[in-house]
Amino acid sequence: MKGVKAKFGGSRFAAWPIAAMLWGALGWSAPALAQQPPSLFAPWQVSPLLPPPDSAPVPVPQQPPLVLLLDGLGVYVETDYVGVSALARPLRQQGFRTLSDTHFLNRQARAVPDVIIGHSLGGSTALTFARDLVRRGHEAPLVITVDAAPGSPPCPVAHCINIHGPGFPNVRGARNIDAWAAGARFVNHASLPTHPAVEAMILDQTAAFMMQWRSAQAERPSEGGAGQSRPRGG
Repeated sequence: MKGVKAKFGGSRFAAWPIAAMLWGALGWSAPALAQQPPSLFAPWQVSPLLPPPDSAPVPVPQQPPLVLLLDGLGVYVETDYVGVSALARPLRQQGFRTLSDTHFLNRQARAVPDVIIGHSLGGSTALTFARDLVRRGHEAPLVITVDAAPGSPPCPVAHCINIHGPGFPNVRGARNIDAWAAGARFVNHASLPTHPAVEAMILDQTAAFMMQWRSAQAERPSEGGAGQSRPRGG
């Protein structure tokens, strides 16, 4: 009987070191397990690598409207004193982007303008270019011509203005304005685009266009970015 007790007692005391080792191992491993990152394969855990499920796309800001200025015969560089290219500075002050070219469209033939302003043969090109834009599926631009050359095509858009002096015909489909009657009296053909009365009429039209464009931009957030980028010219 004493032998049995001694044997049992010996096995009991021998098991204590083993239990202590197991308890220590579990105790030291618990904090390490708690610090492990969530598993990508556990459906009940959210991985920090995945994007939030309801993240909204960031709206892309629209560029300001583009004005294409087309000068007539003999004007081949952008200036601030002759032709419609002289309007570039006040148009940029209104918030527009501007591009200048000749009536040959040898530099900006691929442009997609929101407004086209042309003088003389540049006015004829403006009407033709606007027609081509509409045929290719672009929105109709605002078209303003000054002394559009005889033989010009009819205006292909609804919002079209032709300002002309004596000797230059009306443009079919446009709202024709007599420049002399509007205040530019006794002004010759070359100087007509830069006369203050003519410039004021043009800039009034572009200012109204810009106001409509900005109003459309202000409505875009409430429509989820589906608002028009510019007002339609026709």
